[in-house]
Amino acid sequence: MAAPYRLRLEDLAARGEAVALASACPRAQVTYAELSARAAAVRAALAGAGVLPGDRVALLSTGRAHDEPVALAGVLAAGAVAVPLDAAAPPARLGRITRARGCRAIVLDGAAAGLADGLDAELGAGLPRVELDAEGRVRREGAPSATGSAGNADGAGDAGDAGVSAEQQEVACILHTSGSTGEPKPIPITWAGLDVFTAFCIDLLGLSPGDRVLRVAELVFDLAWFDHLATFRAGATLATMARRDLASGRALRGAIAALAPTIIYGVPSMFMKLVAALPAAGAAGAEHQQPPASLSPPVRALLFAGEVFPSRELAALAARAPGAALYNLYGPTETNVCTFHRVDPAALDGVSEIPIGAACPYATCVLVALDGPDEEAGTGRVIEGPGTGELVVSGPTTVGGGPYRTRDRVERKADGLFYFRGRIDRMVKIRGYRVEPGEVEAALASHPAVRQAAVVAVEDPRLGKTLRAFVALSGDARDDGGADDRAFRMYLAERLPPYMVPEKVVAVDDLPRTPTGKINYRALLG
Repeated sequence: MAAPYRLRLEDLAARGEAVALASACPRAQVTYAELSARAAAVRAALAGAGVLPGDRVALLSTGRAHDEPVALAGVLAAGAVAVPLDAAAPPARLGRITRARGCRAIVLDGAAAGLADGLDAELGAGLPRVELDAEGRVRREGAPSATGSAGNADGAGDAGDAGVSAEQQEVACILHTSGSTGEPKPIPITWAGLDVFTAFCIDLLGLSPGDRVLRVAELVFDLAWFDHLATFRAGATLATMARRDLASGRALRGAIAALAPTIIYGVPSMFMKLVAALPAAGAAGAEHQQPPASLSPPVRALLFAGEVFPSRELAALAARAPGAALYNLYGPTETNVCTFHRVDPAALDGVSEIPIGAACPYATCVLVALDGPDEEAGTGRVIEGPGTGELVVSGPTTVGGGPYRTRDRVERKADGLFYFRGRIDRMVKIRGYRVEPGEVEAALASHPAVRQAAVVAVEDPRLGKTLRAFVALSGDARDDGGADDRAFRMYLAERLPPYMVPEKVVAVDDLPRTPTGKINYRALLG
C-alpha cells in the first residue's frame, strides 16, 4: 500500500515559478519555489528552537496574509504537528490549548506578538517564537528550547525520520472545537485522512494548476485544510482575502472580484451575505460603474458546508452563479467531509430541501435506530433502507477510524440519499462554527455573581442562529447593578472567541426545571 500524501518542500519547489499564493491587498504573489524556500526557513528555525518531528507547534496569525500558509508548510515539512490558534480568542483560552497540547514553539506574524505575550503570561513561561512578516519571511527567532535539540538546522527533518513513532508520524494537526465539559475539545487530523480527502476533492472538482482557490476559512476550521492542502497538492493558486473582507457583503464581493477565484468553499451564511451584496440583474448605470451581478465566470465551483443552506437562499446563489457546480458537503470535524451532494440548479424551487447526499467513497455511513427507551442511547440497531436515525461514520478521515456517533439525526429516503434532520444533543452551529453551549455555561458559571447558567440557541431573522444566556444570580449579586447583560458579555469576551459570546444575557430568579430536576431548556425558549 502506498504511503499517504504528505506536504513535502521538494514537491512544492518542483512547481517552480507557478503562482502558489496570491492576495489582493497588497497585491502580492508568491511562487511555489518561493513558498518552498520560505517554508524551509521556518523548518530550520523550528529545528534551531529544539523542535523535533512529532512535536506540537502552535500557529497564530492576526494579519491573515501569506505568513499562514508558509508557516503551515514549514511546520508540516518539519514533521511537527500543527496546532492552529484562533486569533479572535482571548489569551486565557489560547493558553489552555497550548498547555494541554504541550506545544514546543509558536510560529506567528508580527501583528500577533501582543496576543502571544498574553498567551505566555497564561502559561507562566515563554514559548520559543518564529516570527514571520506578511510575505512569510522569517523576521525573528526565539531562543532555543532548553530541553529541545538544536540539530537539523540544515533543514532536514521531514516526517518519517528515525526515532519518530508511527503514532507521531500519523497526525498532521490538532484542531479544537467547543467542548461540552467546558474545555476546548482536541480533534487530531491524520495524514491518512487528509490523503483520501484531498485526493477525493481533486478528482471531484478536477482541481488543476489553472485553478485559483479562495481561502475563506481560518486554519482552526476544517474547511481551511481543503483550501491549503488540496490546493498545494494540485499545484493550484491559493487566493487569500484579508480578514476584513469577510466583514461585509460588499467587501467580500470586492475581494472576489479582485482575486478572480475559480473555486470557493465556505459556509452558507457567507454565500448569503455575498448574494445580498450583488447588484440586481440589469441594474441601472453604466456597466463599468456597476459591479457584476453574476459570479460566473470565472467561478466554476461553489462548495458549502458547516450549516444548513436554506433552500430559497441556495436558489438565489445558483441564479447568481450560472454554470458553476454547487456541492453540499457534510461532516463534523471528527469525520471531516463524509457525505456529499452535487446540487441540480434546475431542482431548486426555493422550497424543496437539499440532501446532504451519499457517503464519500472513503467513508462508511450507517444509520442507528433511536427507538429505544432513551433516545440519547439508542438501540444500536442498524437501519437498512429508508428510515431515520443517528448517523454513525467510520473511515480514514474519522477520529480513530470510527465508528463515530455524529449525534446528528439523519433520514435516508427512498432515493438512497441522506437528509439532515437536526441535532440529538445540544451542540449548535453559529456562523458555521461548532459551539457546545456547555462550554459557554461553564465560562458564565465562573463569574462570581452567577449561581447557575443556561445557554440556548435562538433563531434570528437577520443573523441566523445566535446564543442567548440565562443566569440565576447569587443572593448578594441580585442587587448589584454591575451584574448586567453588558458586564456578563464583557466577562465572556475575555474568555471565549466572539462567536461563542451570547447576544444577550438575561438574569432570572431561578432557572426552570423538569420534573426530574434538570434545567428545562425548552421553557427558557418560551
